[in-house]
Amino acid sequence: MALSPVSQTSSGNPLVAQARGVVSNVLRMGDQPAVRRALPAVLILSVAVLGLAAFVLLRQPSTMTLYPGLAEADKARVVEALTAAGITASIDSMTGEVDVPTADYHKARMELASKGLPSSMPDANTVLGELPMGASKSVEGARLRQAQELELARSITEISAVATARVHLALPEKTAFLRDSQPPRASVFLQLAPGRALEASQVEAIVNLVSSAVPGMARGEVTVVDQMGRLLSRGSDDPMAMVSDRQLQHRIEMERLYKQRIEALLTPITGPGNLSVQVTVDMEFTQSQITEEKVDPTGSALLSEEETTTENSTPPARGVPGAVSNAPPVQANVAPVGGAAPATAAPQAATNRSQAATRNYEVSKTVSTTQPQTAKIIRISAAILLRAAPTVTAEDGTETQPALPPELKVDLEKLTQTAIGFDANRGDSIIIAAQPFVEEAQMVPAGMDMTWLPEATKQLVLLAGIAIVALGIVRPLLGRISTTPDAPANQTTPLSFAGLPGVEVGEGESLDDVQARLEARRAKLATAALGANVAREDKFAVLRQIAQEDPARIASVLQRMMKDEIDPTAG
Repeated sequence: MALSPVSQTSSGNPLVAQARGVVSNVLRMGDQPAVRRALPAVLILSVAVLGLAAFVLLRQPSTMTLYPGLAEADKARVVEALTAAGITASIDSMTGEVDVPTADYHKARMELASKGLPSSMPDANTVLGELPMGASKSVEGARLRQAQELELARSITEISAVATARVHLALPEKTAFLRDSQPPRASVFLQLAPGRALEASQVEAIVNLVSSAVPGMARGEVTVVDQMGRLLSRGSDDPMAMVSDRQLQHRIEMERLYKQRIEALLTPITGPGNLSVQVTVDMEFTQSQITEEKVDPTGSALLSEEETTTENSTPPARGVPGAVSNAPPVQANVAPVGGAAPATAAPQAATNRSQAATRNYEVSKTVSTTQPQTAKIIRISAAILLRAAPTVTAEDGTETQPALPPELKVDLEKLTQTAIGFDANRGDSIIIAAQPFVEEAQMVPAGMDMTWLPEATKQLVLLAGIAIVALGIVRPLLGRISTTPDAPANQTTPLSFAGLPGVEVGEGESLDDVQARLEARRAKLATAALGANVAREDKFAVLRQIAQEDPARIASVLQRMMKDEIDPTAG
């Protein structure tokens, strides 16, 4: 007797029969009503678990740009160094920047800093070395201007608060006509380090650096802008404006100094975060000059003296007036020998005498010039706010705020007076108050922090995809599977065999009773449907319906048929 192909396959490979038995057992288990009722829930739970696993696996951590505006050569070296250090680095497809996970941002920067990365921008030698031979004068001038810009940018980047810098020079063409000449100008763009700010003196230093490096450039022609679009340079050489800015800066520094002194004294008493200090210093910058001259009336010194005396003697007139010729001769006065001359009365002569004296004295005097100090403190006002103690709830339920102890307030006031050099005659004032502080989380306006938006968008998109898959694919599939659910005990279970009415299940009947009735009904239905007078299509329809309703029984019948054919052959 020849063996059929099925019997040869089964006898040749016994694992096939065992696999078919396992499949039939699984199908029989799936036909159980409890399993069918639990099947939709199991599928939904499986899809949810798979979706959650896909979300966890596909979810990318939030990243941060490591160094904005990094050169392409530096990007390759940075990625290589981070990969060697075990830090995940990726290139953003949209911006081309190097991104690292947020948790590894500071670690990556420290790792690169230890290796001297990123390297500095190209210098002037590199730019000039790439100048092709035979270049035109305009190309050569552009390269020279670019080299100058790079050198200025490198110098500005050496400032600690500046991360990167770019300099743009507008150098006009030289002309022989004075009216057509234009002054050179410069624009400086600064990328400040996170959390850093430039002081006014540093901005002035950058302006002076750029203006001094370009011949003929005035300080007012240099513009400095940061990455937030703020104009840092004043762009004016008005001396009054510069003096006003220096005065304001000096006042701010004085207020900051007094504030630091007060905080340094009171923070150890109140604790960190429990103190807020504001100091206002009124200053006068009026310039004046006083010149004073004082004369001492009692103090004098003889500087010079001049004295003059004049004396004139004239003899008396004799004879007849007008007769000079007949005047008698003068009588000789002969003195006797050996004896004194007789006394003769001499005529009396007229004498004129005058005397003058000039004395110069130096009077003592004092000339003094006084110029008061330029920055004079007029008044100092200090306001100190302390965090109030927690409220105390009384037995009756009322809440009271404890007041600041008087002894503590007096001590704080004395310390503050010492710190600022308190002067009551000057009008200084100190106010100390205690109030509850508002938490920082409540002070931040809602909606201002949008860092969560990209991550939330990714999660919503992923959840929407899972929902589309679950509602568009899984749900219709479950609906098709559960189109013929098992009916409850108090309803009828229709059997679509040739349009015959279904079998009704009454209350109180067990599953065995219902199954026995169904078996008898199927036997009668099969006998009637498989008779000689039934069409071939109806027979196939009945067989397909029986196989759908009870596949385990069909598998068992086929197994017995195959076994009956195998046993005679084996014998």
